[in-house]
Amino acid sequence: MDLLLPSYQQAVAPVDWLVLVTPYVDWADFPALCLVSHRCWRLFAPLLWRDLFVAARRSGLAPEDDIEWWLNFVFVKAPNIRLVTRRLVRSLDARYFATSAYHFASDQDEQTLPRSFRRALTLFDNVDSILLDGHGDLDPGFVLGVNMDNFHHRPRLLSIANSTLHLPRKLFASPYLRDVVFLDVSNIPGSIRNVTEPSVLEHLRVLKIRGREVDDTALFALFGKFRLRLRSLDVSDNRITDEAVADLCSKSFPSTDLRSDARFDIEGRRACGQPPHSQFPSIVESEWSGSYRHPQRYLVDAPGYAAEAHAEPDRHLVRRKDGYSQPLDDSAVALGRALPENDEVVDIDAVNSSRGLTHLHLSRNEVSCLGLTKLLQLSNGQLENLSCDSMPLLPLKDTRSTYWPKSARLHGFVGDIRVFRPVISPNLQVLRVHHSLVTRIPTLETEGLSILARLYLSETSVLPRTEQAYPQTFIPDLNPRLVSLTLTCVPRRSCGPLIAATIGFLKRLAEQEQAIQEASMTTASWRAPRLLQGLRHLRLEFEPDPMDDGFSASEDLDAQELLNSGDQGFSFFDQEWNENTTSNPEAASDAKDASHTKHVDHKPPAVPVQDSAETLTYTEIWNGETFSVPVWTGTPASPPGSFINDYRRLVFDHGLQDNVGPATPCQVKSGAPEGSYIFQTAWCAAVMPRQLRQPSRSQLAQMKDVLDELKKFRGAEKARYMKLKKQNGPGRTSLGEPHYFWRGKLEVSMERGRPHFRPSQYWR
Repeated sequence: MDLLLPSYQQAVAPVDWLVLVTPYVDWADFPALCLVSHRCWRLFAPLLWRDLFVAARRSGLAPEDDIEWWLNFVFVKAPNIRLVTRRLVRSLDARYFATSAYHFASDQDEQTLPRSFRRALTLFDNVDSILLDGHGDLDPGFVLGVNMDNFHHRPRLLSIANSTLHLPRKLFASPYLRDVVFLDVSNIPGSIRNVTEPSVLEHLRVLKIRGREVDDTALFALFGKFRLRLRSLDVSDNRITDEAVADLCSKSFPSTDLRSDARFDIEGRRACGQPPHSQFPSIVESEWSGSYRHPQRYLVDAPGYAAEAHAEPDRHLVRRKDGYSQPLDDSAVALGRALPENDEVVDIDAVNSSRGLTHLHLSRNEVSCLGLTKLLQLSNGQLENLSCDSMPLLPLKDTRSTYWPKSARLHGFVGDIRVFRPVISPNLQVLRVHHSLVTRIPTLETEGLSILARLYLSETSVLPRTEQAYPQTFIPDLNPRLVSLTLTCVPRRSCGPLIAATIGFLKRLAEQEQAIQEASMTTASWRAPRLLQGLRHLRLEFEPDPMDDGFSASEDLDAQELLNSGDQGFSFFDQEWNENTTSNPEAASDAKDASHTKHVDHKPPAVPVQDSAETLTYTEIWNGETFSVPVWTGTPASPPGSFINDYRRLVFDHGLQDNVGPATPCQVKSGAPEGSYIFQTAWCAAVMPRQLRQPSRSQLAQMKDVLDELKKFRGAEKARYMKLKKQNGPGRTSLGEPHYFWRGKLEVSMERGRPHFRPSQYWR
């Protein structure tokens, strides 16, 4: 949300000394100060009454007394409070109120919790924020219905998530809710048709609809209504697929592309519609951009200048961020702080103008790794905050069963990491994504194996394949404009590679910190350009520890059989993955037809793989014109079982011939000819091994606790850092070698769904 700058008169007016000392006054002194004078009352009373439940808690209200206090306050005391005082209440934030107690009342009892909130909205009729998350027994239609026709002030933030009751269809058609800017209707039964009704929620900018069974069709209706008006959209825990990506980008992002050639030397240049890959987006590298080592990579963008000195800046013009400003928070609390304290602003668009989506949350949908790559390519560089923490590696198609082992799935981001570079995503500052972006270890899901065994196979069987397919890793300097990174679904147990990858990333963070520190020393002049801060916040969200309940190699096999099996593992699959084709040729033929894209004209050659050429002609329609390109299908002489050989088999034997794109530098390094084209879906699918061998108990018993290893690393590096700091005196101690103690904020969540946070000091 854009902040309103003060007027000239406000900027030059003298500041009351009492206003300056207010932030340093204890909360307990506010009630007494309100009694000193009218001047003190005008200053401290709004701070005291702004958030009613926060004020009650800070005044000493115990959680077990919430309901008793609230009912007595609303029905007995509040009616006797002066109207001018009641209108100082701007927020009813009940998200953490009465969560550990329940009110037992009969239908004849007038003093019930739903009636109390209905009554409160009548008494405190100047409320701007109504946050009722988690109170499933509250009927939003009943609570909000009291002000449908007669109201003093319209609220702008409304959150009724996790209600167990259906919402009335005409709820948001009420004039009372006309000015709502923030709306959270997550995890509520029923469709979202009441949100997409015509002429409702015209000023909505932030929408959260998690867990609403939203599919592609419902999302299309949502985009058709709001288009560029939404600034933040949270559709986590729904059923959105890759098919919605193109429509999302065309309707939710402005046509202005923020990816210019101004920083070509540092970042490279995005090329689309230009040779040599005219029909496909690609990156043209400069001498420095591909190495991420340009000496000026940490400089913020130069400010924009108007042609006329007195020209008013266009607030609706889409601009690339300079990289120095802090990322915007789309939470209800942050937006509540940004709203004006009074009702002087009539046009709410002046408070929160929208230029299309900047915050998008897609976690736990069916958008695949390839779909996320496409999303970033088509987003015009608009996204600032992106969340997609658990995604399937491939689109969820029925044909997958023909080329992957039965019941096997891979989740994570293993693909073209270049889409996170500033040349593609210049405004991206906050990213929440699966840990495989850094570790290259996707999450393996399959039946018949325990969690611990799947973790072991992900590191020992899948990781070598991903390293062959995508040898380049994500490093902090790949996008120094990124400020916060959250890695999700991190396993608690590892046989080594996961620990090494995580520690290696922490070392790269220390090196980036050192490089920025050295750059700041060389530009110490007050006239020097500002520098990017780099990645300063890393959050690791760990899965539950599978060792808590013991471990076994399989969930389905007898325990005594496992004990007698010794150290020799056995094949998890009796047949190789490609035998499905020979056993059922008709099904394989159907799979080939289903895997083609919309405009493909050709058919896969029905010839043995070893007799085929190295390229296959691919025909498609682009901008109304038909074009054909030769697609590299692998070398016929590649060794059986190798990655290239499996890629070739997927292309020919399984007809996986869609999603054509230029070979990336990563794929060229893996063996693809430079300047060639690749079937990207087949390339990505080849990371699944053709055979998974079940690990033995002794192998699983040697897996280490990732948290313990990180703690040891951080402790050892801190000791080296403190020793060097003591030796060098009060001056700056260089980072990198001989120590790698990163001084940013490292946050850890122990379990998803039940987070237990470690303070920053724990890791220092």
